[in-house]
Amino acid sequence: MTELGMEKLILIPLVSAFIGWMTNWIAVKMLFHPKKPVKILFFVIQGIFHLRQKEIAKKLGSTIESKLLSHQDIQVVMKSDDIKQNLLPVIEEYINDFVSNRLVSIHPMMAMLPPDMVELIQEKLLEEIQNMLPDLLKEAGKSLESSMDIKETIRKKIENFDVSELEDILFSILKSEFKMIEYIGGILGFFIGVSQILIIKFL
Repeated sequence: MTELGMEKLILIPLVSAFIGWMTNWIAVKMLFHPKKPVKILFFVIQGIFHLRQKEIAKKLGSTIESKLLSHQDIQVVMKSDDIKQNLLPVIEEYINDFVSNRLVSIHPMMAMLPPDMVELIQEKLLEEIQNMLPDLLKEAGKSLESSMDIKETIRKKIENFDVSELEDILFSILKSEFKMIEYIGGILGFFIGVSQILIIKFL
């Protein structure tokens, strides 16, 4: 084997590594580019996320509704003790304001009641609403369930989402992972080139 022949053989893994790296680099870029359809001979090329945005939106909507945020989940949240505990201070504040201020303007005789009587009315109203709250939240959950289509809401949001913004988000989070994909392409290409040299030399 001549020296010139050996130099040419050495080029094989280097060229293969470059091709492997370039192939994966193009594959990563084609997730989002080109943004608009580009016709090359008989093919139309467009970034995968731009091309399949509606399909991705539909699939994600269905997945999120069935796996992550179902109507049953909403019902569970509406029935939870946490939401009741968060609502009670707001309700109590509203009742106190209603009895002390608004009710007096509706019926001036209320102003003549002693403070302990006003406080008793407030306590009884709060107690009654506390007893009603579980049923109210249950009905509110049912109303929300019937009026809100989670899958459709998510689908519309994703369809209208700016893909360029999604690209910026993904590349800011997965920059090192995308680079690793490119490097792996180069490494695999290099070893394929080495394999070709071994085949040429020994077979």
